[in-house]
Amino acid sequence: MTAIDPGRRLDHARRLAETGDLDAAAAAFAEIAEEEGPDRAEAGAGLSVVAERIAARLLDDGEPGQAADVLLEALSVEAVADAARLRVLLGIAHLEMACAEFAGAVEEGRWEEGDAETGALAIELLARTLPLRGRDDDAETVWRYGLDHPDRILAEQVRLRLGRDVRPVMEGTDA
Repeated sequence: MTAIDPGRRLDHARRLAETGDLDAAAAAFAEIAEEEGPDRAEAGAGLSVVAERIAARLLDDGEPGQAADVLLEALSVEAVADAARLRVLLGIAHLEMACAEFAGAVEEGRWEEGDAETGALAIELLARTLPLRGRDDDAETVWRYGLDHPDRILAEQVRLRLGRDVRPVMEGTDA
């Protein structure tokens, strides 16, 4: 059996990426990046670019869990480049998943007697997380939903949560 020239494998991975077969490209780049050799760093860079593109597409398609899986797989390859950038994107995927869970809790909205605190917490967490994803209008809608809720105890809990200052206290700053 003849060994395949590593440079040819790298070129093949690049062609896969250029033609849009990102999953196959990611697998090819990862395989090369996991091996010792002259193309390891370049394959790690290719893996990073392709994983970022796949994850961004999945996030745009509303699939943050799948995006997180892709990013975790890429980050498991020691030679992957731009790990910090991929970790930030992974954090964004987790924020999207958190928003979905908080929204699910709010939408269920069957707060048992004495459980208004759970409802208010879900509303607060969703409303405070949405702006981190550039969704200020949605956050305002969530706050308004909580403040106007027919359960007076829940609405009061939301009002108290909205009014509290959640900025961290930092010594030596004027902010």
